[in-house]
Amino acid sequence: MPLLELVGRVVSNREMQKTAKVMVTRLMEHRVTNKLMKVRKIFLVHDEQSARMPGDIVRIQETRPLSKRKNFTIVEVIKEEERVVDPTSGKLMTRYTS
Repeated sequence: MPLLELVGRVVSNREMQKTAKVMVTRLMEHRVTNKLMKVRKIFLVHDEQSARMPGDIVRIQETRPLSKRKNFTIVEVIKEEERVVDPTSGKLMTRYTS
């Protein structure tokens, strides 16, 4: 059985070590009205180096269960968000960092 591969945007990486939240957006057709609608789902993804920051676009792949909710791992970084240093705090940020 082939492994599921999805593309999504990193939403958060702060709460957990070696884990990132990735939001995957898909277009699905509504069964009654037959209109296209956006469906979003957030996956917890294993990030071994903890190098991903909010805004990065990544490809994730299904893997064995790593924890209760973590069943995916980052395979490839498609696009990195531009990183800047905040002058007041000195932290590395992206425009998606709050």
